[in-house]
Amino acid sequence: MQKRIVVLGGVGLIGTHLCLRLLREGHEVFCVDVRGIDHSPLLREALRYDRFRFIRHNITSGFGIRCDQIYNLASPICLGYDKAMPVEILKVNIAGSLNTLETARAERARVLFASSGDISAISRRDSLSEESYYNTVATILGEAKRSAEALHRAYRIEYGTDARIARVFNTYGPGCDIGDRRAVVRMSVAALRNSEIIIYGSGEQTRTFCWVEDTVDGLVRLMNAPAEIKHSAMNFGGTQEISVRELAELIIELTGSRSRIRHVETRYNDLHRKTPDISVARRELKWAPTVSLDEGLKRTIGYIEAMMPKVGYTARTWVEVH
Repeated sequence: MQKRIVVLGGVGLIGTHLCLRLLREGHEVFCVDVRGIDHSPLLREALRYDRFRFIRHNITSGFGIRCDQIYNLASPICLGYDKAMPVEILKVNIAGSLNTLETARAERARVLFASSGDISAISRRDSLSEESYYNTVATILGEAKRSAEALHRAYRIEYGTDARIARVFNTYGPGCDIGDRRAVVRMSVAALRNSEIIIYGSGEQTRTFCWVEDTVDGLVRLMNAPAEIKHSAMNFGGTQEISVRELAELIIELTGSRSRIRHVETRYNDLHRKTPDISVARRELKWAPTVSLDEGLKRTIGYIEAMMPKVGYTARTWVEVH
């Protein structure tokens, strides 16, 4: 059955792939973002669908759209521009969530909030000095996401709003902003340019990376799960754990690059290990990643290589935090 679906932050990496999937499934899609469609080369495909609507809007201001479902993926990127945007991070996640929940409540729509796997960084608070803790932007993001999660639970309890929470871990794939400073894109661009690849600390810290279409599939499954679903909050991320240095070495191998790896001082808030427990999503949604890291990196590198000659300057962007 066709639904009217709103995708907030729809020009971002995950938002782009989500919009296209929903359109292909026959739904009417409202893509809402502060950026234009031209910031997402893949999203231009959506223009051929008469069921696609684009709205430029900042969700820190109220909005109203008749709809059945809302995916809230809107959040300022947390790497590269984060130090200049801590207030905006809080406003988008807290005020933006309030406005989204009010729309969902008014329309009796189901809402899914894209939280962050980085919320786990808050648990490290006791390992940081008070001064460094309150100056850590990753902590600001974590507090913003945690506050937004609390709002969604509160609306669920007090108003009966069908609100669901997806904690999204590192996600990558074609459609990414090649100016993104997160590991896969940053390392791939450097490797393709044969320039040095920077690693913070020893590089022994481990991460997982999830193919974007696998992440989108998880979000759609959570959104469409029955109302009586036991868990309304779930983790979505990759299962193939790899060290940061091994990731750099793999990207160098796949690109045939002459890049050298250079280690610099570690980030004081860097987690040694960040791997999602996806057991609930496996059990309740029958969801797990399907695309291997090797295969996903090959496709992503191909996309980045094709895009690099076309991009002279990458403006500040808003994307999901993964």
